[in-house]
Amino acid sequence: MNPEQLNIDRAMVSLFFEIKRNMPYEQREEMKISSPTIGTSLVKLYRSSSNQALKRLIRDFMQHAGDDWLAKIAKPKKAKRLFSKSALFARVNN
Repeated sequence: MNPEQLNIDRAMVSLFFEIKRNMPYEQREEMKISSPTIGTSLVKLYRSSSNQALKRLIRDFMQHAGDDWLAKIAKPKKAKRLFSKSALFARVNN
């Protein structure tokens, strides 16, 4: 089975069409529930949207899809720097 494909249940179908109604009009046409990459498309939409209602609907959809999909919409953690610029300059100058 393709890891990008979702097993969609009835609740997810209802959520999908609610998501589609809340999407910007110009993006609705390309969003198809039968697409094998629907999960990835929804993750991209979640990350690019500032519409909190739309994000909540996508989050609910991903909760039905499973923990792996829910993790994909979580905020990516910022990598910590091991060294600051000032620490590097201090080491080079000493």
